[in-house]
Amino acid sequence: MKSGDFGRALIMTSDLRGYGRGDNKRHEAMQHGFVDLHRGAAAQAGLDRHRWVIQPGGDGELAVLPADEPDPLVVDQYIRALHQGLVDHNDGLAPKERLQLRVALAFGTAYPSANGYAGQAVVEASRLVDWQPLKKIFKMREDMNIALILSQRVFEDVVQQGHTSYGVGDFHRVTIQEKEFSGSAWIWSPEFNSGDLRLLSDSTNTEADTQAGAKTDSRAESIGTGTSQQAEVINNLSGSIDARRAVFGVGRK
Repeated sequence: MKSGDFGRALIMTSDLRGYGRGDNKRHEAMQHGFVDLHRGAAAQAGLDRHRWVIQPGGDGELAVLPADEPDPLVVDQYIRALHQGLVDHNDGLAPKERLQLRVALAFGTAYPSANGYAGQAVVEASRLVDWQPLKKIFKMREDMNIALILSQRVFEDVVQQGHTSYGVGDFHRVTIQEKEFSGSAWIWSPEFNSGDLRLLSDSTNTEADTQAGAKTDSRAESIGTGTSQQAEVINNLSGSIDARRAVFGVGRK
């Protein structure tokens, strides 16, 4: 597509944890590991990664997938291959040498622009992978390998309709509030434990309450500013009044 052309695509964002705390050689090793993992997963899933439009970012990337790459293969076989690749890579390594990966998938508007890709799917995928509660779980769990977070649309179209080997119950619904993005998403990780699920649930409830409170405040403000003042007429006179030459005062409270 040319710059500015309208289009829709499946967007994948992925990010490694702990990149910033390493030295230069650690950065090189993590980047090589990241690329090798993605290439190996694509080969196992039968996907042609060479045709993807990829914006690299050191510890992560944003990828725009061609329309003919089957979404179920990406959501299922590709992600499972990434997980197995991480398990194999991390086997026997010290915690600080392990690779941990967050992956987000969203579908929607995405098209070339002046400095990369523009469109709501690009924004959504980027916000999903950066969701702070999920990052917090990775900081607490050095034994975790991967977490997949799907947009509502990808979950409904691909997982809920039975196009993958996942069960609907394998995913956990969350409410995302990240920067300007707000919406529902679905998270899967074979390494989640009960504590992780409680944190996800608490974060979702907190963000839902925050959004509900903001709406209530907005309605209250609207009602307050929309209340009109009413004139009140006070009659301090009694008995019969000849008003032909009288002057009346009207006050407003």
